[in-house]
Amino acid sequence: MSALVLTGTGVGIDDVAAVARDGRKVEIGPDVIGRLEKARKVLDQAAASGQKIYGLNTGLGANLGTAVDGDAGAFQRQLLEGRSGAVGEVLPVE
Repeated sequence: MSALVLTGTGVGIDDVAAVARDGRKVEIGPDVIGRLEKARKVLDQAAASGQKIYGLNTGLGANLGTAVDGDAGAFQRQLLEGRSGAVGEVLPVE
């Protein structure tokens, strides 16, 4: 089975199912990498200028008005880790 190449034009439910159920590999298209790099530059410039950016240099939800000082990467990791806990029975991989 060929890899699912993400192009930025959308992914169908059959593609999602093939990744989840059959282990289909996923790749990012080269033009997408370029677009992501451009978007990242814009984001970095906005943050460097002091612009408030939700979830990057401000808190989330009720903490929206709270500025995040220090390492933005550490804050992003903390966001993921803080929301990765769950309770109950383990779900199937799919």
